[in-house]
Amino acid sequence: MIKPLLTLFSLALLTGLTSCNSKTKEENFWDWFKTHESSYYSESGNREELFSELGTELHAIDENLTFEFIPVQKNHVKELTISADGIVSSFPAVSALVSKAPSIKNWKFSAFRQRTPGDDIEINYEGLGMKIAYDDIFFRYTKDSAKLGLELNIRDYKDSENFKNATYVLLDGLIGEYDMGTRIGSIDFRKLQESERDKLFKIIELRGVVDSLKNKAR
Repeated sequence: MIKPLLTLFSLALLTGLTSCNSKTKEENFWDWFKTHESSYYSESGNREELFSELGTELHAIDENLTFEFIPVQKNHVKELTISADGIVSSFPAVSALVSKAPSIKNWKFSAFRQRTPGDDIEINYEGLGMKIAYDDIFFRYTKDSAKLGLELNIRDYKDSENFKNATYVLLDGLIGEYDMGTRIGSIDFRKLQESERDKLFKIIELRGVVDSLKNKAR
């Protein structure tokens, strides 16, 4: 009778240890980050390896997750932004991960790429001879429930993936990744006809249109 009792006791002990040590994948990520945060704060060592390892840890949570660092500010705080790279189906994974973020001295953790201040942002692909700025983009829109359909009229527009991707990056910076994914339903790209410009909105006015839509939905 002794041996079965020992076996039952061992199983109970093992079950208890497993229960105590079980953590969510989000908690495991932050445990890992706390161990390595000093390397990412100073970016000491091989930067490419550091970023590759961070990407691997994020992909263990969701394959679409990516990241951006905002350099150390005057208050000595460095910011890590977790992004779904605009893929709406992965937005919950971003929110869940950042909601579990610990408090670490000199660190700030943000969910989704945020709005970039300023009305004169541009992207310049020197190797491709391509430049696009807020001043080059005008729009009109339709409203369908809680989302907008955009018709973008872009000066010197070229129907290429590089051009479209640059435009998406500008829009992410203009209204933020979350609003881009949840408030914009469709986008139609067109070449700007200068004669039509006065009938269109400047792209920087999209911030106000989106915020008005959000306020009405509350």
